[in-house]
Amino acid sequence: MLPLFGQVRTWMMTPAQLVAERPPPPPSTSSPEMAKDLAEVQSTVDHLTREQLAIAYKWNDGAGTYTPPGHWNDIAAEYVRDAKMSEVRAARAFSLLNMAMHDAAVRCWDSKFTYFNPRPSQLDPSIKTPIGLPNFPSYSSGHSTFSAAAVVILSYLFPAGTDAFSTMRDEAAISRLYGGIHYRSDIDDGKAHGARIGAYTLQFAQQDLAN
Repeated sequence: MLPLFGQVRTWMMTPAQLVAERPPPPPSTSSPEMAKDLAEVQSTVDHLTREQLAIAYKWNDGAGTYTPPGHWNDIAAEYVRDAKMSEVRAARAFSLLNMAMHDAAVRCWDSKFTYFNPRPSQLDPSIKTPIGLPNFPSYSSGHSTFSAAAVVILSYLFPAGTDAFSTMRDEAAISRLYGGIHYRSDIDDGKAHGARIGAYTLQFAQQDLAN
């Protein structure tokens, strides 16, 4: 592992790669793009359907839960079981998955505290969030970043599940808009970012001679 940002370490990326992979800045809080994003959040929470609310709750994974990485480990466990993997194969699968999500967390949280973008309800206090409001900056979406990185690895390990994983990734990501705590730009950039981070672990997996 290589050090980055004090005591936080990554598995698959060098400090230079992590700096290079920092996503571009979010829209300025005074920009037309942000006004559009903010209006979408307000409209979404004001007209939330029962299905959308159920999705927001399903993927909430807040404090005191197994969190988004735990959610993806739970999903992976079902595929590992159904594939009847040996202990060694199962250990490899969970290791790859969690290395990718760990690196996604390092890069995502650096972005959050580099750009320090406010949550929608901080820009517009009239926005009422149906789920808990995280106490850290908005950009980019952690759920989106974790999920995209996880799907890169799970699709490699279980190709037959690729479509299902992609659907779950998109649902996890959009759940944060339904919850009123993320903008569309947080979600879209988070998914793109997570996929790039996951690709580093995928490259390692393809070369570890375990196939």
